[in-house]
Order: sequence, then C-alpha cells, then structure tokens
Amino acid sequence: MGQVNQQTVLVLGLGGIGRVVAETLHALGATVIGTSRRDVTVTGISTVVHPDPITEVAPTVDAVVNTLPGTEATEHLLGERFFGALRPGATLVNVGRGSVIDEAALIGALDSGRVGFAALDVFETEPLPAHSPLWDHDRMLVSPHTAALDAAEDRRIAELFAANATRLLDGHDLLNRVNTVEFY
Repeated sequence: MGQVNQQTVLVLGLGGIGRVVAETLHALGATVIGTSRRDVTVTGISTVVHPDPITEVAPTVDAVVNTLPGTEATEHLLGERFFGALRPGATLVNVGRGSVIDEAALIGALDSGRVGFAALDVFETEPLPAHSPLWDHDRMLVSPHTAALDAAEDRRIAELFAANATRLLDGHDLLNRVNTVEFY
C-alpha cells in the first residue's frame, strides 16, 4: 500500500465535494490533479484539466476519486478506454454518481489488476443487484450510498435553508443553486 504523500490523485469534478477532497488530499501531501469544464483555481490542485482528455492523464495517477454528477457528458466517462490507460494497481473511489462508471468495464479492470482496489458508494443501478459480481469481488468495497450522511446532516440542511431564505429576502445570490439543465 502506497503512502498518500507519495501518490498522485485525479479528482474528477471540482464542485463542493471535489474541492474538499482535493484540499484534504493536498494537506496529506498528495499531488492532486483536478478536472473542470471551466477555468478554475482550487487550493491544493497542481493541475486542472478538462474532463475530455482524462485518458491522457490516467497513466500518471495512482488513484481516482469521482465526485461528478450524472449527466449525458459524464455517463460512462470511466470505461474501458480509461481503465485501459490507467496505471496498473490504481485505486478508484466513487462518491459521485454511479452512471459515471461503466461497471462491466470496471469488473474487467478489477479482474486484470488494472484497478487494484475500488470503493464505491454509488452504482449504475441502485440498490446494487444481488447478482452483481461487485458484491463478492476481493478488490472491492461496497458501501450503502451513505458517504455523505452523518448525525449533523439535518441541521446543516436547515441552516442552508435559513441562510438562503435570508439571502433571498435581502436580494443576494442563493448558495448551492442547482443547474436546472444538468441538475447539479
């Protein structure tokens, strides 16, 4: 097992979750590459690339953390082509949406060792079907789509609602606005 401070990690998506993941990995000493469709600067990220050429970045990373939403543009972004380019033994973590990963391609990548370990909190079909080979794969950790849940979640939701109600009444921009075209 490699040390985080000796690893290069690709963080897919630099929204709220992706930024925190990137900053935390950087604080632990990792070299972090991020993806964004926009020109952004994020603390702790050494390079930001557009998602389209991620296959070119794949051979340089030790781990991939997906935080992307499920959209037409992200569907099966991580498929055979990406996994085939990935450095052998890489780690994959998905806390974004299940549709970003082609699960059939992932199973092949796990079987070949191209992906050395995968931790998935979300899947293409939820709940994950009982017959899925991911349940019993020895290089796989399945979690029950609860990565974001904790005891303070209800309080944080209420605080965000109250802050946005105040911002709306005061004529300020709202926090965490949803893109009504891509729904993230």
